[in-house]
Amino acid sequence: MSARAKVVLRVWIALLALLAATTALAFAPLGSATLFVSLAIAAAKALLVLMIFMELKASSGLVRAFAAAGFFWLAILFALTMADYSHRRDVPAPIDPPAQASIRG
Repeated sequence: MSARAKVVLRVWIALLALLAATTALAFAPLGSATLFVSLAIAAAKALLVLMIFMELKASSGLVRAFAAAGFFWLAILFALTMADYSHRRDVPAPIDPPAQASIRG
């Protein structure tokens, strides 16, 4: 087995272990820490895919810059979504009273 195949096999096993951790986390009662732990696991999976399968480690600076720009744009979208979500209120919208039907006859 070549060295590249061994690296791919190790990364695949690591991704499966992180998948198992994500699944186990769904059943763990961690409260508000669940979000942060699941985001850390997702970041680790993304980092493995980026570095090994997309070969950013051996890519030119331009390719890395465009990958970073994509993540920068993703961060902007997350920030705007969280800003919208944090400023919403759970107040139902007022409903207009039914219009009085005028009976003329």
